Amino acid sequence: MNIERAGKTALDEVMPAPDFRSRYTRRVDADPATVWDTMLTLSAEELPVSRNLMRLRSAGRTRLKGPLLESFPTPTLLVDEGTELVKGKIAKFWRVQPELAPVEPGDAAQFTAFTAPGWAKVALSLRVDPDGAGSVLSFETRVRGTDAFARRAFAPYWTLIRAGGAGFVRLEILGTIARRAERAAGRRAA
Repeated sequence: MNIERAGKTALDEVMPAPDFRSRYTRRVDADPATVWDTMLTLSAEELPVSRNLMRLRSAGRTRLKGPLLESFPTPTLLVDEGTELVKGKIAKFWRVQPELAPVEPGDAAQFTAFTAPGWAKVALSLRVDPDGAGSVLSFETRVRGTDAFARRAFAPYWTLIRAGGAGFVRLEILGTIARRAERAAGRRAA
């Protein structure tokens, strides 16, 4: 779904006030269109750290293969074409086998409106912004518990995944996109 908004990001639309947040950025020496195209064609096979950490987290149930944005186990909620892609999921992530909320995967309106107690809503954003002759690529994660219990239950899980590899996944994705986009931009300039 393409969206238009005044002054808000797509991520702001689905999760304006998170309880937990992380944001990683990378300056890329390539124009935003090249970075966006590279992001869309990124393959899971280019991300060995991410693939292994996802497989460990899911006890082997999740195996990333093919285009990352299609194989990543979180549905796409919103796309601001050329600028931002937001994925989101509602679950009880702190369980050994996370329980998914009874919402239609990828439905941004249901994701935003969901308020049943005992759940955590996770939204992930990959965003490309112009920066002089280049771009800034960002990967932001926001989490909101639907009640105090969910926030307390999610907090140790958040600490564990932040210490146990979520940052490595984000940095690997940003770095791989940056290197590929810079190579592509260099080929076009030559």
